[in-house]
Amino acid sequence: MDAYFVILLIVGLTSLFASFSPIILKRFKISFTIPLLFLGAVLYHLNAPLPWPDPVWNENLTIHFSELVVIISLMVAGLKIGLNYSWKEWRNPLRLLGITMPLFMVVVFLCSYYIFHFDGAMSLLLAAVLAPTDPALASEIQLNKKQSVSSKNLGVQYNLTAEAGLNDGLAFPFIFLAILWSKNGSLGTDQWQEWITFYLLYKVIVGVLVGIVIGFLYSYFTKKLSNDNERKIHQAFVAISLTLISYGLAEILNSYGFLSVFFAGLFAHYHQHRKKIPTESEPSLGFIDNIEKFLIIFWMIFFGGSVMAGILDFITTASLLFCFGLVLILRPLLGYISFYKANLTPKKKLAISFFGIRGIGSVFYLSYAIKHGNFEDANQLYSIVALVILISVILHGFTAKRMLNAFKNSEQQNS
Repeated sequence: MDAYFVILLIVGLTSLFASFSPIILKRFKISFTIPLLFLGAVLYHLNAPLPWPDPVWNENLTIHFSELVVIISLMVAGLKIGLNYSWKEWRNPLRLLGITMPLFMVVVFLCSYYIFHFDGAMSLLLAAVLAPTDPALASEIQLNKKQSVSSKNLGVQYNLTAEAGLNDGLAFPFIFLAILWSKNGSLGTDQWQEWITFYLLYKVIVGVLVGIVIGFLYSYFTKKLSNDNERKIHQAFVAISLTLISYGLAEILNSYGFLSVFFAGLFAHYHQHRKKIPTESEPSLGFIDNIEKFLIIFWMIFFGGSVMAGILDFITTASLLFCFGLVLILRPLLGYISFYKANLTPKKKLAISFFGIRGIGSVFYLSYAIKHGNFEDANQLYSIVALVILISVILHGFTAKRMLNAFKNSEQQNS
């Protein structure tokens, strides 16, 4: 039997299942990632001819595939938020970035260093890898449509979308700090100077500016077109084009493409926002949203296969407790602390804090660092990251839709 045709059959059946999954899973109120996780495990058990991990992920394949999923998810997040939120309304997600994320990294670093006895570089790497929430696997509990000034979400979905849109890029400086540490054995004055000037300031600033400029230019030139020409634009391809252009240019300039993509999505609506009316030049969300889901389908299948392949074989009792503690205790606690005096109800504070989903971004960061750094015996890092993602996928996959439905019902009763 030709493996190529078997792969085509698997891809076809899996994508068809995903097309019907909203109808099938609506009754059970679970995320579509749950059955895909188990499907991946079954396909691995059946020896389906796919490039399965053995037992850890292939670095090059994992880097590029997970990278593609993340940048598409970041563009989707940016397009949905747009420029409809004031600085005051950005305050809550910035609390998650400025308080929750750094405290989370400090706790993970200390646990890694003193409990697992990792060296400083590996401890920092694990802290940075697990710090960002995931824009892809959390898509079902984030904003589900483009926001407008008159009817924008200010609660759970908005805060989770804005947090995931920014923290993927903001975790990268610490990944590079861990890489520098691993290559030099210590962090001296030269390493700190290089990190602050290049990896922190230059790469962040240029990444943000590239995204703003590309989004603004797209918005500006479509505004200048006549209505007749404007309607001839194939809007289905605009969002994916902006994603690739902003990410590619930012990376060519040695900046953070993740930040660039998100800000390009935000500013792609610039002239629509100023005119306060929708126009034909708005990038289509439907096409890129479907691409995102299509890629997530196969990422989840490979992740389910990696669990069967033995990615968790390096877990110890201490790391098992550590992983559950991160998802069930640390993120919810630190998230809730960051919302002290925030203008949110206690239930919304708890929900936002609880749904700090870890996923594809963490896999990208870990694979990237292992490839470019000098980390010895990284198998335990792979296992810890995989277990955190597995716990997050299952726990949040079974609870997210129920939580959103509860909030919607509560708001309808109060209205």
